[in-house]
Amino acid sequence: MNTNCGVPGIRGLTGKANVMADALSRKEHEKPKTVRALRTGRSDRDPVQTPVRSWYLARFLKTRPVLAVYGRTGPGEPPGEPVKCNKYDIHAAIPVTIRPLLKLVCLLTFRFSSEVELGKFLGSIDVIPDAYRAISEMNSVYELSTTRSGNNILAFKCSSDYTARFLSGGIDLVSSEGLPVVDFISTKLNPSFSVNEAAVELFQHLGEDLKELENKHKNTSLIITGSGLGGYLAILSTLRLHHAIDVEESNSFNKKTKRPICITFGSPVIGDASFQGAIAERPQWKSRFLNVVAKEDPVASFFSSNTPYRPFGTYLFCTESGGYTTFEDQDSILLVLDAMRLWNACNLQIYDYANVWSSVRKKVLYRGLSEPNEFNLNSLRAGITLQLKEAGVLNDITDDEIGEMEKKQTKMITRKKMVNANVATKKLNDTKICLTYMEWYMKTRKTQGGYYDAYKNPTNDIEKRSCQEVRKIRGTLNAFWKKTVEEKDQIPQKEGTNLRKRWLYGGTTYRRMVEPLDIAEYYRMGKHNYMESRSDHYKLLEKWSDEDKKNSKLSDGKRYRAASLTEDSCFWAHVEEAFISLRDITYEWKASVNIEQKLVEFEAYVMREINNYSVSPDIFLEGSSFMKWWDEYKAHKGNVYASEFAQYMNSKMYESYQ
Repeated sequence: MNTNCGVPGIRGLTGKANVMADALSRKEHEKPKTVRALRTGRSDRDPVQTPVRSWYLARFLKTRPVLAVYGRTGPGEPPGEPVKCNKYDIHAAIPVTIRPLLKLVCLLTFRFSSEVELGKFLGSIDVIPDAYRAISEMNSVYELSTTRSGNNILAFKCSSDYTARFLSGGIDLVSSEGLPVVDFISTKLNPSFSVNEAAVELFQHLGEDLKELENKHKNTSLIITGSGLGGYLAILSTLRLHHAIDVEESNSFNKKTKRPICITFGSPVIGDASFQGAIAERPQWKSRFLNVVAKEDPVASFFSSNTPYRPFGTYLFCTESGGYTTFEDQDSILLVLDAMRLWNACNLQIYDYANVWSSVRKKVLYRGLSEPNEFNLNSLRAGITLQLKEAGVLNDITDDEIGEMEKKQTKMITRKKMVNANVATKKLNDTKICLTYMEWYMKTRKTQGGYYDAYKNPTNDIEKRSCQEVRKIRGTLNAFWKKTVEEKDQIPQKEGTNLRKRWLYGGTTYRRMVEPLDIAEYYRMGKHNYMESRSDHYKLLEKWSDEDKKNSKLSDGKRYRAASLTEDSCFWAHVEEAFISLRDITYEWKASVNIEQKLVEFEAYVMREINNYSVSPDIFLEGSSFMKWWDEYKAHKGNVYASEFAQYMNSKMYESYQ
């Protein structure tokens, strides 16, 4: 099957996939020709090309499940351009840019149900042998090439002499502290880690030219690959490019960035548990690594589970007989590597993956004979047994070890189901729906002194019910942003703004709209000094927003219109404390001088916010807590009191504030 993109179609997929493919084809051909021409950018008068319909699934990319439609399937119909399918209506397609690696361009609503299916998929695609071919044909330490299908491949390799030195021992883990070449990997949870000395030594020697080459491919599809210790270079290069893309996306609205995919062949484990953890904290990093390991390769299995080394990414294990399977559970990966290490105890030969991959491709459509007792196993245990058999290590794994693998995979499946069930609530766009309701609530409470006072002191049963709804939405938003900020705070500040621009603006809107309700709830319970117990996630959102303003080219621009939302989300806390100070004067006459000073400072704060147009006109609504405070403060000071703020309020200049 020719797809014109160098990636073969997948045979033997589930019946569900084939049924959906046929349904999509029929549905598309039922539409008028003009509609089909609009969607594909072609007309039926185009030169006839080979009709194509292919399904490409790539779970190891950890993107959404995908469907690629590279044209029509009707007789004599020319293939159209790739189209992107709407998540909820697969037929509502619009043209999009070709995605990286497999040119995956359409969203689908199902995933691989097991690592066995994932292995079968990976064994059927051309991009893996293309990557190894690029390594075999290179003449330097690293080289950029383009495949016939149009994929850009950055390949690395290491000299046989250095590999022999590695296999002889003496090269082990070194701490990342004091190693600027890998400092971009650190996080707050994992500020330091250990990485193999060979990886650091080799990567340091590549210099700035490689870094410049990486940065040129922020907006293009790129596969980074390496064999043996060259895999170390591929891994670090991929991580550095991900870091550069993080900075790019954080500091701009650049939506054209494309994250690289890393494919290594026989690369030994590179770092310890802290290294693994630092990568696991970045979801967009950890899902981009595929490690191809042959049973007969002594380099790949050089480090055992008895060492501090810990793997990450997806592992595709294969044998010269054509067996292959994938593992994603890190403990299972170590177990298989241990079995392979025993197999290669006396083998120090550098392995060639060209032959093994040829055997794998021949076995794509053939699984082998079933064992007599296979059908007595539950489906999960049978799948694990099949995986170990495909990797050629079943006889080296005990039943107890298989049982432990089964337990861990059961927990992992349960955890994935829970995560997938809550995906919709964790998206920024879903929080906007909640904020839209909040905005409606704000606008409809102007006659009650504004939404702050309406929420703090509901006047009737209808308002109480509305407050209950708002309280639920407030809880949803708080839970989402607390988790989001906590995750983003783990990334070091040196990586630029912690949140991307649109996320930062969304977080700022949330803070300014929702924190006043937290303040209302706080003071309704009779508490004092909100600022001392303010949530850390609000503090971080405010800090990141202030940093973004300083770096913004528009930060020096003067505002001439009032803010729709009061910029200081703690404004009402200051109002409440001013109320408390005013009433304390009656009972604490000895400390009245200090209290008076606080009130003067509050005056100056409010006047400064007004002059900067940083407060919303809603603070001047009749019946608001601020206006009630002013009435009491005016009575306390008397009509003869004069200050800039008093003059502003007495002359009712706020009526023209907008």
